[in-house]
Amino acid sequence: MPNLFQRRLTLFYLLLIVAVMAAMGVILNMVIKRGSFDASMDKFLLTMVLATVAVGIVAALINIWIAAQMSRPIEIITAGVDNMAQGNLRQRIHLLPSDELHHLGQSINELAETLEHNLIEISSVRNRLALVLDTTINGIFTVSQYGRVTYMNRVASKILGLGPEELGKKHSEVIQNYTLIDLIDKVRTTHQPVRCEIKFHSHLDRLLEVNVVPLRAGLYGREEGTLAIFNDITELKRLERVRKDFVGNISHELLTPVTTITGYAENLMNCQGMDREQIRQKSAVIYDEANRLQRLISRLMELSRIESGRLQLHLQTLDISEIIEKSISMSRRDHEQEIWVDFNKPTEPLMVDFDEELIVQVILNLLDNAVKYSPPNTPVVITVEDQPEEVKVTVSNQGEGIPPQEKERIFERFYRIDKDRSRDTGGFGLGLSIVKHLVEHHNGKLGVESELGRGATFYFTLPHKIETGGELPQ
Repeated sequence: MPNLFQRRLTLFYLLLIVAVMAAMGVILNMVIKRGSFDASMDKFLLTMVLATVAVGIVAALINIWIAAQMSRPIEIITAGVDNMAQGNLRQRIHLLPSDELHHLGQSINELAETLEHNLIEISSVRNRLALVLDTTINGIFTVSQYGRVTYMNRVASKILGLGPEELGKKHSEVIQNYTLIDLIDKVRTTHQPVRCEIKFHSHLDRLLEVNVVPLRAGLYGREEGTLAIFNDITELKRLERVRKDFVGNISHELLTPVTTITGYAENLMNCQGMDREQIRQKSAVIYDEANRLQRLISRLMELSRIESGRLQLHLQTLDISEIIEKSISMSRRDHEQEIWVDFNKPTEPLMVDFDEELIVQVILNLLDNAVKYSPPNTPVVITVEDQPEEVKVTVSNQGEGIPPQEKERIFERFYRIDKDRSRDTGGFGLGLSIVKHLVEHHNGKLGVESELGRGATFYFTLPHKIETGGELPQ
């Protein structure tokens, strides 16, 4: 169905044709009637010229009117589209239903609404992606195909020691790790992903696994740059080392008594010529080594039970000073030689929530450790400090002290600073690990302060109140 503009244009052409045909009809009629031209013909011709001019003027006016009717909506549409092009997608084009371009204006409005909705979705996805990239534990670093830094999240910025002002600069100018520069350049040249473990000294000597891959985009996988992903594997490597040490230590600890038992048992099997005293001595060695093996297995089972979370706390509100005195008496009975413990009991009771049996075990372990490493005729000093929210117990000795690099590892299973001396004193390297777990199960903290040649002070804290309902914290 023709629109209003087409109908008006058709009407204009019909009027023009009618006018011309009318003028031609009059001329022909005059010629036929008169048969010749005279003065009246000149007047008629003048009239026709004037009529033609009038018709032309009318046609021009109609044309101007039609052009005005068309130009107004075009100007409105042009202004609206220009406004949208500047980013204002909320702009809408308003035309009357009778306007020729009303349908076009509606289509542009629908297009603007669709674009606005899509941009909002894209912006939302972009914000979520930026949040994920910025909060991930991995470092993410990108370089353009021309070798300029285009993006780095907070983790990568911290690892590389770079700030936002480095964006846009050459990666070889801002990165201080030459191994990483070589990896990025290698991927840019070969377009093949590479992986490498790099130690970053600027980032607290952390060991990071770096994966560098080419970035491709588009239908045909056009090269867009290079992506580097940093994954901190320091803790994984530490746990792997602990696992290897554990396997090596437990194998050694089990093998030593088993070998001794096997050797002495074999001698007893071939006991021809042995007197009763020799048999008794060899049997005593077997008995001692079997007891040592039993103690080791018991310690391992105890540690496993604690770490598995199956241990229940039986909380009581007790005076910690009395428990310390009780532990000192038990420790003196366990040691063959006299031990010197200096403990100034506070005048006022210090009431704390704890499991008596477990805390006695903690104090006995710390006392036993302090006595083993104390020089002769030097005291082991125990102090108790009442703090606003917790009680702090310290056990100090005047031994050789602990090297700084060993402080972080002494609470690991089977870790011993002086392995030969520990074996001589019957230690397995499990006591401090057990103490650490027992204190943490009471929501407390365990630590050590030491200087070489000036002894060591182990301390643990216990909160005044534990709100756990008698269960271990998970």
